[in-house]
Amino acid sequence: MSVDVRPLRSDDVTWLADLHNAAFADYAVPAVLDASALGFYLDETGVDPALSRVAFVDGVPASFCLGAVRDSRASIRGEGTAPPFRRSGLGRRVLEDTLDALRGAGAGQVSLEVLNGNDAAVQLYRRSGFEQRRRLRGYSMQRPARRGLRARVSGKLTDADTGPALSRLTAWGWNDPPWQLEPASLAHLPALEIEGEAIAFGKRRGDRFWLYALSVAPDRRRRGLARRVCSLLPATWIGVPALVPEEWWEAGAMLRGLGAMTESHWQWEMRRAL
Repeated sequence: MSVDVRPLRSDDVTWLADLHNAAFADYAVPAVLDASALGFYLDETGVDPALSRVAFVDGVPASFCLGAVRDSRASIRGEGTAPPFRRSGLGRRVLEDTLDALRGAGAGQVSLEVLNGNDAAVQLYRRSGFEQRRRLRGYSMQRPARRGLRARVSGKLTDADTGPALSRLTAWGWNDPPWQLEPASLAHLPALEIEGEAIAFGKRRGDRFWLYALSVAPDRRRRGLARRVCSLLPATWIGVPALVPEEWWEAGAMLRGLGAMTESHWQWEMRRAL
Protein backbone atom coordinates (compact mmCIF):
# COMPACT_ATOMS: atom_id res chain seq x y z
CA MET A 1 0.00 0.00 0.00
CA SER A 2 1.47 3.32 -1.11
CA VAL A 3 0.48 6.36 1.01
CA ASP A 4 1.09 9.94 -0.08
CA VAL A 5 0.16 12.95 2.08
CA ARG A 6 0.19 16.44 0.59
CA PRO A 7 -1.37 19.88 1.09
CA LEU A 8 -4.81 20.45 -0.33
CA ARG A 9 -5.05 22.48 -3.54
CA SER A 10 -7.73 25.00 -4.40
CA ASP A 11 -8.86 22.95 -7.42
CA ASP A 12 -9.32 19.78 -5.34
CA VAL A 13 -12.81 20.75 -4.20
CA THR A 14 -14.71 18.52 -6.69
CA TRP A 15 -13.23 15.21 -5.59
CA LEU A 16 -12.90 16.48 -2.00
CA ALA A 17 -16.70 16.73 -1.85
CA ASP A 18 -16.93 13.05 -2.80
CA LEU A 19 -14.36 12.09 -0.14
CA HIS A 20 -16.14 14.25 2.45
CA ASN A 21 -19.49 12.60 1.71
CA ALA A 22 -17.98 9.10 1.86
CA ALA A 23 -16.26 9.89 5.18
CA PHE A 24 -19.49 11.17 6.75
CA ALA A 25 -21.95 8.75 5.12
CA ASP A 26 -22.36 6.73 8.33
CA TYR A 27 -22.31 9.76 10.61
CA ALA A 28 -25.19 10.14 13.08
CA VAL A 29 -26.10 13.32 11.20
CA PRO A 30 -24.96 12.65 7.60
CA ALA A 31 -23.37 15.69 5.95
CA VAL A 32 -23.80 15.60 2.17
CA LEU A 33 -22.30 18.52 0.25
CA ASP A 34 -21.80 19.10 -3.44
CA ALA A 35 -18.69 20.91 -4.64
CA SER A 36 -20.42 24.30 -4.58
CA ALA A 37 -21.68 23.91 -0.99
CA LEU A 38 -18.32 22.60 0.18
CA GLY A 39 -16.54 25.50 -1.51
CA PHE A 40 -18.81 27.95 0.32
CA TYR A 41 -18.10 26.21 3.64
CA LEU A 42 -14.34 26.40 3.04
CA ASP A 43 -14.59 30.14 2.34
CA GLU A 44 -16.99 30.78 5.22
CA THR A 45 -14.75 29.12 7.80
CA GLY A 46 -11.45 30.38 6.40
CA VAL A 47 -9.95 27.03 5.41
CA ASP A 48 -6.47 27.47 3.93
CA PRO A 49 -5.61 24.70 1.45
CA ALA A 50 -1.90 25.15 2.18
CA LEU A 51 -2.58 24.40 5.88
CA SER A 52 -4.79 21.38 5.14
CA ARG A 53 -3.73 17.83 4.34
CA VAL A 54 -5.08 14.97 2.25
CA ALA A 55 -3.84 11.38 2.12
CA PHE A 56 -3.92 9.19 -0.98
CA VAL A 57 -3.66 5.40 -0.90
CA ASP A 58 -2.39 3.99 -4.19
CA GLY A 59 -3.51 7.25 -5.79
CA VAL A 60 -7.03 7.16 -4.32
CA PRO A 61 -8.15 10.03 -2.01
CA ALA A 62 -8.59 8.38 1.39
CA SER A 63 -8.39 10.88 4.27
CA PHE A 64 -8.44 14.65 4.78
CA CYS A 65 -8.03 17.32 7.44
CA LEU A 66 -8.98 20.99 6.94
CA GLY A 67 -7.02 23.72 8.72
CA ALA A 68 -7.74 27.44 9.19
CA VAL A 69 -5.91 30.27 10.99
CA ARG A 70 -7.12 33.63 12.32
CA ASP A 71 -4.41 35.68 13.98
CA SER A 72 -2.79 33.33 16.53
CA ARG A 73 -5.76 30.96 16.68
CA ALA A 74 -6.41 27.95 14.49
CA SER A 75 -9.25 25.53 13.87
CA ILE A 76 -9.72 22.09 12.37
CA ARG A 77 -12.74 22.61 10.15
CA GLY A 78 -13.27 19.00 9.20
CA GLU A 79 -11.46 15.68 9.32
CA GLY A 80 -12.53 12.33 7.95
CA THR A 81 -11.46 9.06 6.39
CA ALA A 82 -13.35 6.98 3.84
CA PRO A 83 -14.60 3.72 5.43
CA PRO A 84 -12.31 1.32 3.47
CA PHE A 85 -9.23 3.13 4.81
CA ARG A 86 -10.15 3.47 8.49
CA ARG A 87 -8.13 1.99 11.36
CA SER A 88 -4.95 2.35 9.33
CA GLY A 89 -3.56 5.45 11.05
CA LEU A 90 -4.42 7.79 8.19
CA GLY A 91 -6.73 9.98 10.30
CA ARG A 92 -4.03 10.52 12.91
CA ARG A 93 -1.42 11.20 10.22
CA VAL A 94 -3.36 13.89 8.34
CA LEU A 95 -4.40 15.45 11.67
CA GLU A 96 -0.84 15.65 12.98
CA ASP A 97 0.48 16.98 9.66
CA THR A 98 -2.23 19.66 9.67
CA LEU A 99 -1.41 20.62 13.27
CA ASP A 100 2.25 20.97 12.29
CA ALA A 101 1.25 23.27 9.41
CA LEU A 102 -0.95 25.39 11.68
CA ARG A 103 1.86 25.69 14.23
CA GLY A 104 4.23 26.71 11.46
CA ALA A 105 1.78 29.44 10.42
CA GLY A 106 2.07 31.01 13.88
CA ALA A 107 -1.01 29.62 15.63
CA GLY A 108 -0.70 29.14 19.39
CA GLN A 109 -3.91 27.19 19.99
CA VAL A 110 -6.36 25.16 17.93
CA SER A 111 -10.01 24.19 18.38
CA LEU A 112 -12.46 21.87 16.67
CA GLU A 113 -15.99 20.50 17.05
CA VAL A 114 -17.05 16.87 17.15
CA LEU A 115 -20.54 15.37 17.34
CA ASN A 116 -21.49 13.69 20.59
CA GLY A 117 -21.47 9.93 20.31
CA ASN A 118 -18.56 9.95 17.85
CA ASP A 119 -16.36 8.28 20.43
CA ALA A 120 -13.70 7.19 17.93
CA ALA A 121 -13.13 10.79 16.84
CA VAL A 122 -13.10 12.05 20.45
CA GLN A 123 -10.45 9.47 21.33
CA LEU A 124 -8.39 10.37 18.26
CA TYR A 125 -8.42 14.03 19.24
CA ARG A 126 -7.66 13.29 22.89
CA ARG A 127 -4.64 11.22 21.86
CA SER A 128 -3.48 14.28 19.91
CA GLY A 129 -3.72 16.48 23.00
CA PHE A 130 -7.21 17.98 22.66
CA GLU A 131 -9.44 18.42 25.70
CA GLN A 132 -13.23 18.73 25.78
CA ARG A 133 -14.01 22.35 26.60
CA ARG A 134 -17.80 22.87 26.33
CA ARG A 135 -20.98 21.58 24.74
CA LEU A 136 -22.53 23.28 21.71
CA ARG A 137 -26.31 22.90 21.41
CA GLY A 138 -28.70 23.09 18.47
CA TYR A 139 -32.40 23.96 18.35
CA SER A 140 -35.41 23.58 16.05
CA MET A 141 -38.77 25.30 16.09
CA GLN A 142 -41.73 26.32 14.01
CA ARG A 143 -41.71 30.00 13.13
CA PRO A 144 -43.61 31.78 15.93
CA ALA A 145 -46.80 33.66 15.12
CA ARG A 146 -46.82 37.42 15.40
CA ARG A 147 -48.79 38.68 18.37
CA GLY A 148 -51.31 41.47 18.15
CA LEU A 149 -52.10 44.13 15.57
CA ARG A 150 -49.23 46.40 16.66
CA ALA A 151 -46.73 43.59 16.13
CA ARG A 152 -48.15 42.83 12.69
CA VAL A 153 -47.76 46.37 11.41
CA SER A 154 -44.50 47.48 13.03
CA GLY A 155 -40.84 46.57 12.99
CA LYS A 156 -40.10 45.40 9.46
CA LEU A 157 -37.23 42.95 8.99
CA THR A 158 -34.99 44.19 6.18
CA ASP A 159 -31.66 43.33 4.58
CA ALA A 160 -28.70 44.84 6.42
CA ASP A 161 -25.17 45.81 5.42
CA THR A 162 -22.84 43.13 6.74
CA GLY A 163 -20.11 45.37 8.18
CA PRO A 164 -22.31 47.59 10.38
CA ALA A 165 -24.38 44.55 11.41
CA LEU A 166 -21.26 42.73 12.61
CA SER A 167 -20.14 45.84 14.49
CA ARG A 168 -23.47 45.99 16.31
CA LEU A 169 -23.37 42.26 17.05
CA THR A 170 -19.97 42.66 18.71
CA ALA A 171 -20.92 45.84 20.56
CA TRP A 172 -24.13 44.28 21.90
CA GLY A 173 -22.25 41.33 23.39
CA TRP A 174 -21.13 38.34 21.32
CA ASN A 175 -18.65 36.83 23.71
CA ASP A 176 -16.34 33.90 23.02
CA PRO A 177 -18.28 32.35 20.12
CA PRO A 178 -17.14 29.09 18.51
CA TRP A 179 -15.26 29.41 15.22
CA GLN A 180 -18.28 29.18 12.93
CA LEU A 181 -20.10 31.92 14.87
CA GLU A 182 -17.16 34.32 14.92
CA PRO A 183 -17.71 37.56 12.96
CA ALA A 184 -15.24 36.42 10.28
CA SER A 185 -17.48 33.41 9.58
CA LEU A 186 -20.80 35.27 9.91
CA ALA A 187 -19.54 37.81 7.36
CA HIS A 188 -20.30 35.25 4.64
CA LEU A 189 -23.98 35.02 5.59
CA PRO A 190 -26.86 37.39 4.78
CA ALA A 191 -27.64 39.91 7.53
CA LEU A 192 -31.14 41.08 8.50
CA GLU A 193 -32.25 43.81 10.88
CA ILE A 194 -35.06 45.62 12.58
CA GLU A 195 -33.34 48.96 12.29
CA GLY A 196 -31.55 50.04 15.44
CA GLU A 197 -33.16 47.30 17.50
CA ALA A 198 -32.20 43.77 16.41
CA ILE A 199 -29.98 41.93 13.94
CA ALA A 200 -29.83 38.36 12.64
CA PHE A 201 -27.53 36.31 10.41
CA GLY A 202 -28.67 33.23 8.53
CA LYS A 203 -29.95 31.73 5.32
CA ARG A 204 -32.92 29.78 4.03
CA ARG A 205 -32.66 26.24 2.70
CA GLY A 206 -35.97 24.80 1.51
CA ASP A 207 -38.67 25.33 4.14
CA ARG A 208 -36.13 25.94 6.92
CA PHE A 209 -34.28 29.12 7.87
CA TRP A 210 -30.91 28.40 9.49
CA LEU A 211 -30.39 31.05 12.14
CA TYR A 212 -26.73 31.48 13.09
CA ALA A 213 -26.91 34.68 15.13
CA LEU A 214 -29.58 36.86 16.72
CA SER A 215 -28.97 39.85 18.96
CA VAL A 216 -31.09 42.66 20.36
CA ALA A 217 -29.81 46.07 21.43
CA PRO A 218 -29.26 46.01 25.21
CA ASP A 219 -31.71 48.87 25.85
CA ARG A 220 -34.41 47.13 23.78
CA ARG A 221 -34.33 43.69 25.37
CA ARG A 222 -37.27 41.94 27.03
CA ARG A 223 -39.72 43.71 24.71
CA GLY A 224 -40.45 40.80 22.39
CA LEU A 225 -37.99 41.79 19.67
CA ALA A 226 -36.36 38.36 19.42
CA ARG A 227 -39.80 36.84 18.86
CA ARG A 228 -40.60 39.51 16.28
CA VAL A 229 -37.41 38.77 14.33
CA CYS A 230 -38.12 35.03 14.33
CA SER A 231 -41.75 35.57 13.34
CA LEU A 232 -40.60 37.52 10.27
CA LEU A 233 -38.01 35.03 9.01
CA PRO A 234 -38.86 33.74 5.51
CA ALA A 235 -39.48 30.06 6.31
CA THR A 236 -41.96 27.84 8.12
CA TRP A 237 -39.30 26.21 10.29
CA ILE A 238 -36.24 27.67 12.00
CA GLY A 239 -33.12 25.66 12.73
CA VAL A 240 -30.28 26.81 14.95
CA PRO A 241 -27.10 24.82 14.19
CA ALA A 242 -25.44 22.92 17.03
CA LEU A 243 -23.03 25.76 17.69
CA VAL A 244 -24.63 27.53 20.68
CA PRO A 245 -22.38 27.26 23.76
CA GLU A 246 -24.19 25.72 26.69
CA GLU A 247 -23.07 28.57 28.95
CA TRP A 248 -24.95 31.05 26.74
CA TRP A 249 -27.91 30.30 28.98
CA GLU A 250 -29.82 33.46 28.02
CA ALA A 251 -29.80 32.39 24.35
CA GLY A 252 -31.02 28.91 25.25
CA ALA A 253 -33.74 30.32 27.52
CA MET A 254 -34.88 32.74 24.81
CA LEU A 255 -35.12 29.98 22.20
CA ARG A 256 -36.97 27.63 24.51
CA GLY A 257 -39.31 30.50 25.38
CA LEU A 258 -40.18 30.72 21.69
CA GLY A 259 -41.05 27.05 21.66
CA ALA A 260 -37.74 25.70 20.34
CA MET A 261 -36.82 22.10 21.07
CA THR A 262 -33.23 21.22 21.94
CA GLU A 263 -31.82 18.86 19.31
CA SER A 264 -30.76 15.44 20.55
CA HIS A 265 -27.40 15.73 18.79
CA TRP A 266 -24.92 18.27 20.06
CA GLN A 267 -21.20 18.91 19.63
CA TRP A 268 -18.16 19.00 21.83
CA GLU A 269 -15.86 21.94 21.31
CA MET A 270 -12.32 20.69 21.93
CA ARG A 271 -9.12 22.71 22.25
CA ARG A 272 -5.38 22.30 22.69
CA ALA A 273 -2.25 24.43 22.66
CA LEU A 274 0.14 24.23 19.73
